[in-house]
Amino acid sequence: MKKFFDGLKRAEEVLLVILMVIMCVVIFVATVARFSGLFIIPWAEELARYCMIWVIFLGIGVAACNGEHFCVEALELFCSKRILNIIYVVNSVLVLGFCVFASCYGFRILESQMASGQITPSLRWPMWMMYLAIPLGLLLMAVCYGYHTYERVTGKLELKEEEKKETE
Repeated sequence: MKKFFDGLKRAEEVLLVILMVIMCVVIFVATVARFSGLFIIPWAEELARYCMIWVIFLGIGVAACNGEHFCVEALELFCSKRILNIIYVVNSVLVLGFCVFASCYGFRILESQMASGQITPSLRWPMWMMYLAIPLGLLLMAVCYGYHTYERVTGKLELKEEEKKETE
């Protein structure tokens, strides 16, 4: 299970890097071309916008995998490890519930977009490709939270955290 999780995390990170590079290169080339008067790339802004949407929704999964989402660390000063684990599990269950609910709603929106046949203005791509980022990103986030919750409940995550503190 760990190999699958690590592979998924690595694939997300690689895809994020590729999307960021595409976004930066396209905007840079479009800006230079426009200000030099050589040519105009009418679809550059649209492609960058859609890359940014995908980066945001895939990025929430990566942030969840790395434990980089917003949290209140002041509780660690006042609560025991047992209480912190309970709080973490309750928090994870709530986040998982939100991810599942929002993913289901995202798939409903995706389904309506596929049925409508709407396309993007400049690129002429199916609009559902952009809406796919929402449920996919939330499902990846749910997978990460689920995996970390499993590790926390089985005690594997706590051991990893203690090993990190010992090496510091």
